[in-house]
Amino acid sequence: MNRRGLKILTHLLCWLFFICLVAAFLHNGNTGDQTVLQVIFSGSFILFTTCYIFIFYLNQYVLMPHLFLKKRYTAFAALLILLLAGTFYMKPFEQTMRTFRSNRAQQFRPPPNGNEGRFPPPHPNGREPGGEMGPGPEGGQRIDIISLILFFMSMAVSAMLVLSKQWRQAESNKALIEAQKANAELAFLKAQISPHFLFNVLNNIYALAITKNEQTASSILRLSNIMRYVTDEARTDFVPIEKEIACINDYIALQKIRLSKKVTVHYTVTGTYGDAQIAPLILMSFVENCFKHGISNNVESEINIHIYVDRDLIRLETSNPVIKNADDTKRAGIGLQNVTQRLEHLYKNNYKLGITPDDQLFKVSFP
Repeated sequence: MNRRGLKILTHLLCWLFFICLVAAFLHNGNTGDQTVLQVIFSGSFILFTTCYIFIFYLNQYVLMPHLFLKKRYTAFAALLILLLAGTFYMKPFEQTMRTFRSNRAQQFRPPPNGNEGRFPPPHPNGREPGGEMGPGPEGGQRIDIISLILFFMSMAVSAMLVLSKQWRQAESNKALIEAQKANAELAFLKAQISPHFLFNVLNNIYALAITKNEQTASSILRLSNIMRYVTDEARTDFVPIEKEIACINDYIALQKIRLSKKVTVHYTVTGTYGDAQIAPLILMSFVENCFKHGISNNVESEINIHIYVDRDLIRLETSNPVIKNADDTKRAGIGLQNVTQRLEHLYKNNYKLGITPDDQLFKVSFP
């Protein structure tokens, strides 16, 4: 059953419960020999229930959505008072009670022989059994309290349904807006990472071409693989871990070509891939950071990169000295700031990131 069918069924069951409850109350000593079903299908009771069903759905589908929620409070209050006044003067419940009591009185009409034994004795205070009809204490018009209570209940329940639906829609729209915002921010961060990363790699290829290094061709092939990964695979939220590692392999190989003998790189990958997936360019950003801040032609340095994969667990540990370069001030912190934001967007509390105070050791894991 779809949502609309379930909603209709729920309304039908609620109205059936209401009808049976009121009919049982009327039947209790006020309808003579009539059964509950006869009470329900009587003309007066049908008019009574139709009155409150009309009030309920008028408020749910007209007054609340078209007046109250659109802040047309004056028109809403005017129609509310009009409906209340109509209920006050029509007295739906009292009129229904009078009809059944009139039928009951007919059943006790004295026979032609004058036998008065079957006619019910008058009530001590002059009212009919049930005590709700007739004039007030001083002959004034009697207030039908039950009709007014049922009126306010119908208005309140229908208003609650409309307001709850409005609240759910607002929450749904809020969640959708947040998701769209996160996707937009993530796309922006990816757009920042890719040009920055490719810029460094192109510089390496340019250096090889200038020196006419024999590894230029293989380096171009590695660059092609990296560009294919960045432009195609990085468009998705998650990729198999082996693709990310393959990109890292090509990147480190390109970096090693231009490094001097003063730089030592220790790079290892252990574990089994399985079905492990990761957000693209996440690990790459930390690896790139090592080479960005940890190499120099004048100072000896050591870069350590270790990746451990065990199906659902991915752990990366990197360490490098921090060597200040002339161009660090121009792009300082852009890559790590972006990757930290992406981690928060994609993994929220399902990742751990540890950075030493001196920014020499980075540890990131995805449990």
